[in-house]
Amino acid sequence: MKRLLPLTLLFLAPTYACYTSAEDSWYAGALYNMQEVSIRGRDFNTAGVVAGYQYSQYFSLETRLLTGTSGYSSFYGTREEPRGNYTEDIDKQASLLLKASYPVFSSLNLYVLTGYTYSDYEISGLGQTNDSEGNITGDFPFNITRSESGISYGVGLDYQLNENFRVFIDYQALPDFEPGSNVSNSWKSTTIGVSYLF
Repeated sequence: MKRLLPLTLLFLAPTYACYTSAEDSWYAGALYNMQEVSIRGRDFNTAGVVAGYQYSQYFSLETRLLTGTSGYSSFYGTREEPRGNYTEDIDKQASLLLKASYPVFSSLNLYVLTGYTYSDYEISGLGQTNDSEGNITGDFPFNITRSESGISYGVGLDYQLNENFRVFIDYQALPDFEPGSNVSNSWKSTTIGVSYLF
C-alpha cells in the first residue's frame, strides 16, 4: 500500500484546464525545509536549491539539493556536569521528483509529487570502553555517517506572482529514518520556496 500511493498520486493530473504559465520552460530557485522525525525532539532544518523543467502545462521534472542548517543535540551526564555532546545533523540531501499540477485558479496550482530522495546524516557522540568484567573504564568520541534512500511523495501549492516568479509550499513523506538496527521512524518534511521561470 505504501508503494502504491505515490503511483496513484501520479495519475491525479488533470486532463483539461486553462493554465496561463508558459509551457516547456526551465526554472530554478531556493528553498527552506523543516523536517520532523517521529522521535521526540528529532527536528531537522535544511536549505538549498531547486531546479526543474516544466515540459507541459501539467508535468514537471525537478531536482532539489539541500544541506543541513540545524539538527538534534543532547548531552551525556547531567546539566551540572555534562561529559560530552550527542548530535544528529543532515549533511546533504538530494531528491529527483516528478510533479503533476492542477490549476485551481489562473495563478494558483495544486500539485502532487513523487520521486526518489537520498539523505546523508552525521551522528556524533561518546562511546564507552569496558574492562573484561564489563565495567565502564572510560569514554571515546565517535563520528559516523549514515544514509537513507527511497521513495518520497507529497502534495503542495504554488502561486504565480508574475510571469517569472512563483512561491510554493509542500508537504512530503520521506524514506523512513533508521538510525539503528530494528529502529524505523516516519520522516516528514515541509518546504517553502521561490522559483524563477526562464
